[in-house]
Amino acid sequence: MGVLSWSPLKSGYLSGKYTRARSTPADTRRSAILGSPTPAQFTVIDAVAEVAKETGATSAAVALSWVRNRPGITSTLIGPRTLAHLEANLAALDLHLTPARTATPDEVSTPTLNFPHDLNRQVGDMLKYAGATVDGVPSAVIRRWRRVGCGTERRRRFPRSKRQLR
Repeated sequence: MGVLSWSPLKSGYLSGKYTRARSTPADTRRSAILGSPTPAQFTVIDAVAEVAKETGATSAAVALSWVRNRPGITSTLIGPRTLAHLEANLAALDLHLTPARTATPDEVSTPTLNFPHDLNRQVGDMLKYAGATVDGVPSAVIRRWRRVGCGTERRRRFPRSKRQLR
């Protein structure tokens, strides 16, 4: 299964038009709707711009190459409005970023995962494989279930009839 990345330039934020000094470019109507990037988004914008400066490419090309080369991504959906936008986007096809160059954008764009991620991380070993045996390792849930039994031991402890209560 593959993933088609939608809006890989984050609605134009990663195109190079937005900087901390110029948070709302004058040439777009979308900025009136979306507003300015958040401080967290500016951190990603700055990281992409730094890689673009190092490689001599545009921010748009770096962002598209970065997204396109992520695991599982099979294609990206772009939406250029002008020929210049299209050319900047197509430049990403010739740009190959090393893992060292993508490390900073990867790090600053990692989402903060809240509940239930914290809980799942704590009980993940117990729940993984959902009862299946993978590579010879049985699920922790099944191992615990087998140790306790399937409940028959518990049922035998309780009286089966009123006569056994006496």
